[in-house]
Amino acid sequence: MQTDRSVSPDAARAVSLLDLAEALRPLAARAVEDEGRQALEELVRIAVTRVPRADCASLTVRHGSRFTTEAATDETARQADQLQYQLGSGPGVDTEVEGAVFVTGDVAGDERWAQWGSLVHAELGISSVLSQRLTLLDDLDAVATLNIYSGSPDAFDDQAVAMGLVLASHGSLLVTATLARGRATNLMRALESNREIGVAMGILMQRHNITRQEAFDVLRAASQGSNRKLSAVANEVADTGILPGEHLSPTGGPAASPV
Repeated sequence: MQTDRSVSPDAARAVSLLDLAEALRPLAARAVEDEGRQALEELVRIAVTRVPRADCASLTVRHGSRFTTEAATDETARQADQLQYQLGSGPGVDTEVEGAVFVTGDVAGDERWAQWGSLVHAELGISSVLSQRLTLLDDLDAVATLNIYSGSPDAFDDQAVAMGLVLASHGSLLVTATLARGRATNLMRALESNREIGVAMGILMQRHNITRQEAFDVLRAASQGSNRKLSAVANEVADTGILPGEHLSPTGGPAASPV
């Protein structure tokens, strides 16, 4: 949106923030429509195009002690994140642990992350960083951070921080939706796997006249012996009625009891 030169600085900043919020509006719908990963990639791209003097950006997520970069505009942002993970230090790591907003215009001279700052400046040419923690649902057991990097010193002013807050607010919704969908998918897979295991156990119990525990032990032994997942072995038993490698007798039944 083109602003009139007669508009006050405060009004111009407000217009800029409204423009940013409007640009982010479609991302919420994409997250709901099973495009969460693509929406996260679009979020970091918008961060770079909208925040003045930003060169690259990333979105990181921590599960327990494991950090991952879920979206990044380029390899520079990914490498800057990776250095933080390796050293256990940096604005993105500390933001996720301490729950704050970190801004620095001189990473090489910032005592808070002396080692990371000197390395990321020397190896990647980064001078300024704006890291903003995202607010996720408590039951997701994860924390996330939006990291915006710049090769210019003192790149991010108060307006950039305000824009980072708008980006982080939308990012919080996107990451929450993406993680929740992933959890739901994993749950459905686990339920399907348990169903197949139950069916396979029932088949083995009936055919071999064994107990539930014995049937499970048979499946587990077959899984270990064939170096296959328990669910895969159970699925084969459910489909074929016999254990992998088990031979049928002339009457069509198992040649010998597996226990």
